Amino acid sequence: MASIEIGPGLLLDDVLFGAAEAGTATHTPHLAPLTWETFTAPSGWTLVPDDCGNGYKAELVLLSIRTATVKINLWFAPDLRGDQQPAPHSHPWDFNAHVLLGGYSEDRYIPDGAGAVRADHGVEHCRGGINTVPREIYHEVTDIHEPGRTLTLMVCGPGERGRWGYLDTTTGQHRAPGPDPGFSARLKAINPHHP
Repeated sequence: MASIEIGPGLLLDDVLFGAAEAGTATHTPHLAPLTWETFTAPSGWTLVPDDCGNGYKAELVLLSIRTATVKINLWFAPDLRGDQQPAPHSHPWDFNAHVLLGGYSEDRYIPDGAGAVRADHGVEHCRGGINTVPREIYHEVTDIHEPGRTLTLMVCGPGERGRWGYLDTTTGQHRAPGPDPGFSARLKAINPHHP
């Protein structure tokens, strides 16, 4: 099995590549073919740090334009913050996440606009499935079935700046994200492969 480490803890191999290549060809044929060179280019991948500075997922953006974003996510850990308190979030776009390898569980939260929140816990997404997430849904990935081997292809529609945020599950209120003064330093620290 061919493999290459392109960042701290970011090991890519031909099995991951094969799944990404097939997923791209099936779900985003206008971006195919995905090549080994593109998939393993260190500058293409970004490790996303959690509150403690550990990479909880890696992203390879294949397309980023005003009307669409397409990226491959390699998951290592769930969305939970360092304090392990639920922090369900929304996104600035509707998206479909195609599960190419492994799987994950999420909790979904739907506010009713009057202060109540309906929660669906432990929603499972497995290889071959599609997780459709509209902008109105708040969610949080709570478990990665195969850390470092769970691969998704995220196909997003047009985004709206400032549209995403967090949900206060006790009041049902949307909360805009505040500045995180340490994020840039944590991001840079775990992405030495970036120029």
